[in-house]
Amino acid sequence: MPKVSVVPLEKIVPVETPPGFSGKASTAAYLAGGRDPLHLHLHSVEPGASLRIGPLAVDCLAYVWTGEVEADGHRLAAGSSLVVEHGAALAITGGLAPAKLLTFAAADVPQSARPGGHVHLLPVERVERVSGMMQGVNGGMHFDSACPTCEIWLHENEFTPAFLTPETERRSPHSHTEDEIIFVTAGQMKLGNRLYGPGTALAVSAETMYSFNPGPEGLSFINFRAATPGDIRRADGNSSSETGGWRRQLGGKRPDYIEPA
Repeated sequence: MPKVSVVPLEKIVPVETPPGFSGKASTAAYLAGGRDPLHLHLHSVEPGASLRIGPLAVDCLAYVWTGEVEADGHRLAAGSSLVVEHGAALAITGGLAPAKLLTFAAADVPQSARPGGHVHLLPVERVERVSGMMQGVNGGMHFDSACPTCEIWLHENEFTPAFLTPETERRSPHSHTEDEIIFVTAGQMKLGNRLYGPGTALAVSAETMYSFNPGPEGLSFINFRAATPGDIRRADGNSSSETGGWRRQLGGKRPDYIEPA
């Protein structure tokens, strides 16, 4: 995989249902090649249609981008998420409105895999949120790598136009210690001189210095990792713990997951 890959919505490719998935959803691939360390698919689930996830050899995270689905009798509206750990399975049914469901997973089984075997549901109303993380930035935590049985991470951010100042643009270049996928859920992401809208996926290899900014209407995105985040390293040589920063911002609060029996 190139160190930074940008896949706009119009470039995704319809594919057969991936191994470990079954049902009547139609699927398209953002990242699913042999050189992609993280895989991302988009599933279109019509009302009443079913999609079964698992069992898989790796943990799988699903995010409801638009519409709604039901799982284990729980309504999961847009902005909700769930994890099906390796060895577990979950049946998802389309709700009243057609749904666009994103699924993220590592391409390979990590050597330090946790026990797995569980399912965690996180309705949008249970997401722990933080306002004013810094000027013009709000956030929300979905999965914080603190589960005893899985190491999945997913957070969301909202960047308002107020974020853009000469200082923030100067500090924008940074890197992470893990491979990541950023998915634009609303607004626009500015990369260089180009603007990318909702449905754009940005895959970034570990230890790659990169930067982006919100467009004129702001930017909302989710950020996926298959392993616990380590440090954020900035172009000026400074670094900080990403998990530590989020825990301070959340004041020790953790998402309140629903765990089907």
